[in-house]
Amino acid sequence: MLIIRVTLTLAIASITLLGAVWFIISQPLLWTPDSVEVPSVNPRRLESQVRMLSETLPARIGREESLKPTVNWIEKQLKPFGNTHRQTYDVDGEKFHNILLKFGPDSDEVIIVGAHYDTAHGFPGADDNASGVAVLIELARLLSEAKQKLPMRIELVFFTLEEPPYFRTNKMGSFIHASKLKNNHQEIRVMIALDMLGYFSDDEGSQHFPVPALKYSYPDQGDFIGVVGNLSNTKAVRRIKRSFKTATDLPVYSFNAPSFVVGIDFSDHLNYWKYGYDAVLVTDTSFNRNTAYHTAADTADRLDYVKMAKVVQSLYRAVLDYSM
Repeated sequence: MLIIRVTLTLAIASITLLGAVWFIISQPLLWTPDSVEVPSVNPRRLESQVRMLSETLPARIGREESLKPTVNWIEKQLKPFGNTHRQTYDVDGEKFHNILLKFGPDSDEVIIVGAHYDTAHGFPGADDNASGVAVLIELARLLSEAKQKLPMRIELVFFTLEEPPYFRTNKMGSFIHASKLKNNHQEIRVMIALDMLGYFSDDEGSQHFPVPALKYSYPDQGDFIGVVGNLSNTKAVRRIKRSFKTATDLPVYSFNAPSFVVGIDFSDHLNYWKYGYDAVLVTDTSFNRNTAYHTAADTADRLDYVKMAKVVQSLYRAVLDYSM
């Protein structure tokens, strides 16, 4: 009997531990939120923006002259929605620019939403990260047309120099932005990084995972959007996922894990983590799904603009909810 009791105790403890780990990693919602009405978004406009960035403008590599046409184009797209500001800094004698656009009143806290506009190695970068730039431009459109008054400052940032050779250095645009906020003692309610938002697949086995065991907790079809955070951002991740679920029928899953898990910190949000800010990544899971990541095959024809439009709507709802 003693052996049976010990075995049962160990089994219950193991099940409890696995359940706790599963809850922390996946942040399940205990109920389905009610749907809310969100403004429409035109998929053709998203496609036009992605094609401009990935097919028409010069390659968005990390050089001042190479990025200048993209900087000018982004500012032109944002002009109808408000006054932009360049956050300019020097790297090896060249000038690089984050592009900022603010909505709402001055407030003690701000919400930051950002996407990088440079690409790796001169590749087209349709998914990485013209998709994030297009979504951020459309978010600006919705915020400028918002019927309800924003209760706090929302700051949209188009980051420069996210890609190699600048990744994980103090030359990243997001590092410059985050460090300045910290030096100014600015409080951030949440930072949301947008990186690779356009590639979806209904094929079985199209979704891969940094840890093989995760295949038992998540779909094997890459037809969902992901909200990603480290173990310090579980509440933020769950809150954003809940808002996403109220906005559209696009499936959304979340993932919280230590930063050493490959891919968890592979974007601009990592620089806000460095300063202790709540920050999450919204993504189509990058190279865990899109095999064209950092190749010449990352082209506009591979993206799903109808689902991208739903990402914009979901993001808009999340920003409004988080500002309340």
